[in-house]
Amino acid sequence: MRKFFALLLASCLLLGAETAQIQLLAEKVTRSGTKVHADGDVIVYYKNMILQADRAVYDTNRSTIELFGRVTMMRGMEYAMLSDYIYLDLKNEHDIFKDYFLTGFQTQLWARGGEAEKIKDELTLDKAFLSSCDAACPDWHIEFSSADYNTTTKWLDVWNPRFYVKETPVFYLPYIGTSLVRERKSGLLRPSFGISDRDGFTYEQSLYVAVDPQWDLEITPQYRTRRGAGGYATFRFVDTPWSHGYLKGGYFKSNQSYVEEYDLKNSSHYGVELHYENSALLFKPGSEYDDGLYVDITYLNDPDYINLQATTSAELAGSPQVQSRINYFVNTQNNYAGLYGKYFIDTQLGTEERRNTFQNIPTLQLHHYQTSLLGLNFLQYSADYRYNHFFTESGQHIQFQELNLPLTLYWNLFDDYLKFSVSENLYYSYSSFHNLEFQNPADAPKSNYYSLFRNYHTLDVYTDLAKSYGENFHTMQLRVTYDKPSFSSEKGDTIDSIQVLRSPRENMIMSAINYLYDAAGREFLYYRVAQPVLFEPIEEIEEKFNRWGDLEQEVRLKFREHYEVYTDLFFSYYLHNVSAATSYVKVRYPKFDIMVNHFYKQRLDLDRASPTYGEVVRTSDFFSVNGTWHSESGHDYYGSVSYDNLESKVNRWGVGAHFYRNCWDLDIGIRDEILPILTSAEKPDNIHNVTFYFTINLVPFGAYTHTIQQGL
Repeated sequence: MRKFFALLLASCLLLGAETAQIQLLAEKVTRSGTKVHADGDVIVYYKNMILQADRAVYDTNRSTIELFGRVTMMRGMEYAMLSDYIYLDLKNEHDIFKDYFLTGFQTQLWARGGEAEKIKDELTLDKAFLSSCDAACPDWHIEFSSADYNTTTKWLDVWNPRFYVKETPVFYLPYIGTSLVRERKSGLLRPSFGISDRDGFTYEQSLYVAVDPQWDLEITPQYRTRRGAGGYATFRFVDTPWSHGYLKGGYFKSNQSYVEEYDLKNSSHYGVELHYENSALLFKPGSEYDDGLYVDITYLNDPDYINLQATTSAELAGSPQVQSRINYFVNTQNNYAGLYGKYFIDTQLGTEERRNTFQNIPTLQLHHYQTSLLGLNFLQYSADYRYNHFFTESGQHIQFQELNLPLTLYWNLFDDYLKFSVSENLYYSYSSFHNLEFQNPADAPKSNYYSLFRNYHTLDVYTDLAKSYGENFHTMQLRVTYDKPSFSSEKGDTIDSIQVLRSPRENMIMSAINYLYDAAGREFLYYRVAQPVLFEPIEEIEEKFNRWGDLEQEVRLKFREHYEVYTDLFFSYYLHNVSAATSYVKVRYPKFDIMVNHFYKQRLDLDRASPTYGEVVRTSDFFSVNGTWHSESGHDYYGSVSYDNLESKVNRWGVGAHFYRNCWDLDIGIRDEILPILTSAEKPDNIHNVTFYFTINLVPFGAYTHTIQQGL
């Protein structure tokens, strides 16, 4: 211990003016002129650095330190280095490293090379390689001619990188640049590659601009060797702490030869999108009023505007129709007001047909929540008013207004075991229409308005029961609801375009809902049954009537923590068969999970012009299976398939695997895709592709995606 303090004291005396910045400890410290020599277990403390070496030389005049033999350096929590030789110029902040191994504490990267140099904040590595895998035997590494790393901005530039898997070279790039911290930086983003038998080789790479924390801009040009070129731009913004949005636009020009080969309607594919959400537009959060604005507007000339920018199958256009929406609402404790608008574009329609497409702008809703009347809690009322304006660009107009006023009386019997409610429902609607066009003039209404006043009575009787059975707990609700139409008055003429909310026919619905919970409070059984009874039977066919509605039974069973079985089944007394059913089975284990779905629906064909009139026809019948296997090594293998029983064919399928390692992960697979396109005949068509894809994520550089498509 005396030797340690003696060495420390000797060092401090020798270093003189530098005592506040540097401390040097060693088994032997000597001085020769302006140089201090330290030998044996040398330790140097300087600012946030700790260095260890076999030997060191400190020049007090030039403020430089040279360290030799098994040199270790730690610079705070930024990085550590092993080297044979380190030169530190403390005055000019100029460092030199030879035969080094460098590792970052936060970046997960390490680098090995012959020589490196650091001038102030810039660290330069020459002819080295780097990786984030096990240094003894890395799964991947990058060899490069030079790399520059800014220790302040955490930005890494790599020149002439060659990517290796083990010892096998995979691909080369002239340059890559990336941030080693999760912060937005301007620059080029990772490129994306693809190969398609229709479009040829595809290349796209985004230019990212982020100079302000409240907005950024992404410009993505793309080139398809067989098809053409184009690009997309996305401007994202955050204007307040409770609102955000983006504006996107794009244009793609297809070659004329491509247009003719595939009979496309348009050679140019373009569109504009605006998305905005604000949860406190006019009133601050926490105030008496709560309001919000939602904007989702899309204008495009055909579905390829969407398909050409899609990177996953979920982003593909599902149909040639697009809907735009604008919604605004104001909400208080007792009242609600909403103003909405919908605009539709059907790209498969011609110019004149689009002019006759009905738009819904605006829709106004005013609602008063259920409130006690005259201060009586057992007497409740509510009110709802709606106004809809439908119009076409050709000048057709429909205005529709409706008012709904229910008044409800509540009371309980037998210590709340039995609950009653009686409602008087008043409904009024008024619609007017102008300049409507009909293919058959006989379908035109004789008057330009229609009004309806109607009221109906509702009786609701129900009970909520709960009881424990050992460690299990059971809740049950039994309910009977009866609707009885009353006075009705109609004036004018109605048209099929207006769906009037008429009062229900005289009917009764009996239902029961059951829940069973285990000792931990987890649901293990849910069962619901509902039976409608129609006192005004609906004519089905040839004067045959159906008094009983479809019996519905819904069951969900969870057992042994890993299994779940569900079905929602409708039984038709008229068909003497199941009319609809939705079912699934889930199995979840740590090593795998699988889900099997089935949807089935059939109905009675009432179309007299149909060849199956009067027969029971299936309208839907398909299965789907999805599963994932979690291997012991941490990798996932997954697959899915959908089979249509009506068409006796496989609709969609896909298989793949996701491999996970500390320094990389790889998602690779094959799937089929169906893309809608627009042909010159202005009829919707589809492209059926089989797509091979892989996405590799190299930590911390990010993910690279490549796809290969083959048409069927």
